[in-house]
Amino acid sequence: MNQRVTHRQMILLVLLLSISGTLIQPHAQAIYYAEQHAYLSYIPVVVVMLASMWMLSRVQRRFPDQDLFQALAGRFPFLGRLAGLMYILFFFFVFARDIRLTGDYISITLLETTPISIIVLSLIVMGVFIVRGGLGSLIGMSELYVTLFLLNSVIVPFMLIQQINMDNLMPYFHVDVTGVGKGSWYIFSFYGEMIALPFVIKGSDFRFKSVVSGIILSAILMMLILVETITAIGVPIASRLVYPSYELARQLQISDFLDRFDLALAAATLPTMITKIAFDLYFVCWGMKRMIPNVSGKVLTGPVALVGFVCAFWFFRNAIQLNRFTREWTWIAIIFEVLFPIVLFLFLRPRKKDKKESTQQRSGDQSKKEKHEQGQESSDSEKNGEKRRQDSHGGELQPS
Repeated sequence: MNQRVTHRQMILLVLLLSISGTLIQPHAQAIYYAEQHAYLSYIPVVVVMLASMWMLSRVQRRFPDQDLFQALAGRFPFLGRLAGLMYILFFFFVFARDIRLTGDYISITLLETTPISIIVLSLIVMGVFIVRGGLGSLIGMSELYVTLFLLNSVIVPFMLIQQINMDNLMPYFHVDVTGVGKGSWYIFSFYGEMIALPFVIKGSDFRFKSVVSGIILSAILMMLILVETITAIGVPIASRLVYPSYELARQLQISDFLDRFDLALAAATLPTMITKIAFDLYFVCWGMKRMIPNVSGKVLTGPVALVGFVCAFWFFRNAIQLNRFTREWTWIAIIFEVLFPIVLFLFLRPRKKDKKESTQQRSGDQSKKEKHEQGQESSDSEKNGEKRRQDSHGGELQPS
């Protein structure tokens, strides 16, 4: 059964999927190509994702009581399941990439002497326990940690006032359009992973208005972080860093005795990244439950997580290879984040028989409601008539 999702929760889930991976890796590549105008790279990405999510929202309206996995399997038993399995493989790769990316990030910035295999295994164990709680656990963690991340993002600019140099944004109006396009190319694959939401949320809860609010809020937040990175660190240095967001956090100094405020920021942002990893795992297990009959998604969480642990080290030897693969990965992401939504929008429609049955059911429910209202009105009139008769009869018994 699908978990009911409110407007606020939908916005937080969009923020979770669009921010977590984008914050760690592709900003340095966007700054390298777009330089001081790297923040403009989000504009084409937002336009494309708004179009893709609008098409999927229209598809979801046709199946209000189902998610996209159910709609695909029910409408096209073979091709629908094939498309669903392709999405499962896509997000399984995203799951393996995210645990390796987060593991490298923690190993390089926080736990330098801890073996990365132990770090990744710890992330997987936490992810498995979160997924076993269902979508409700993911939503609850998103409401807590994504909100905390938003609060930190609002406070950080005030702490960076002394380090900010607006000259790093010059020239302000000399925009390298080609460089901005290349920056959008690197950002797109990470930012567009919100495409997973209609596959786990039923159509009646998937509201395009909520998605638009989440996309605009996440884009403004990411553009603000990019501007802070460029003005505080500078283009030459930021474009050559592996994790520019961590270096930005290291620039924060509240006082002379508290110069490691980056640890406090890491304590607030790492749970958000772990929640994103858990969502990837949940998507894979949920999809396998939908596509393969008589399969328990809860039982699959452990084996799928262990396979992802192996593939994380099999696919990527080190952080440099993971960083360079982003350029090729965008070609694959376009298929699932742009082309497939177009195909689903054009071809995924309910059968005429199903339409007729749903129309008849709605008309039957409406007629039942009208009959019930008419019956209630007649019973009320009978009760009023009986009461009037009793009142008149009682008046005759009273003494004159």
